[in-house]
Amino acid sequence: MKVSAKVPLFEGKVPHLMCRKGDIADVVLLPGDPARIRMFKALCDDFEIIAENREFTVGTGRYKGYPVSVCSTGIGAPSTEIAVVELIELGARALIRTGGTGALRSDIKCGDMVVNTGAMRLGGASNFYAPTEYPATASFEVVHCLLDACKKMDVTCWKGIGASVGSFFAGQGRPVMGKQFQDDSLLEYYDKIKVINMEMESETIMILGSLFDVLAGSVCAVHGNRVTDEWLYDFDRAQQIMCGVALEATCLLYERYLGA
Repeated sequence: MKVSAKVPLFEGKVPHLMCRKGDIADVVLLPGDPARIRMFKALCDDFEIIAENREFTVGTGRYKGYPVSVCSTGIGAPSTEIAVVELIELGARALIRTGGTGALRSDIKCGDMVVNTGAMRLGGASNFYAPTEYPATASFEVVHCLLDACKKMDVTCWKGIGASVGSFFAGQGRPVMGKQFQDDSLLEYYDKIKVINMEMESETIMILGSLFDVLAGSVCAVHGNRVTDEWLYDFDRAQQIMCGVALEATCLLYERYLGA
């Protein structure tokens, strides 16, 4: 079988997600961890795993009657780019990152939710698509639905600009083997310019969403606070709440913007 290296397809399936058109819903939720698919499965009806390949696990089901897919992205911008590009090729109309994040304000508590309205572009992969001056912004429609879902569920939620960083350790100001590779004032600088959290994937999703006319946004559970130096060791409950918020927002997206 001859397959193009430029546009590889395997029996009609995209090469990394190993899915074909018709396998995914209009709305796709994007956790990093493949294991998190099980949390969504427990909340959905008729949920089936469509494909599992490398860091990518894809499942599709229904929540309150609305179709929804979930696709893990792995960690960081490069693997997220692969997932998002292939999902858009498959027909996704809305993409919502659902993950964990570190807060940069002392009043944001572990277990709270953060909805990013935009993100600093420090991931790397999106630079191949648009210059750094091009902003990574969430779709109003997704932000609107996520905030209303948090309100409906009585969940504490913060909104603002985040930083998507292509490094977990040095790039986020953590010491590595006793060495500090970034200036000690990095977190102070982020606070000065009102960046409220750090994570690793949102800007990639937002940039690709903007470029290909796909609704995009992000909701993350706070796993740690870099100001108070707290870490939520057991964050399953926070993740379960976040999954519920994303699914409620999915319903609102269909009702308000995508057509029921």
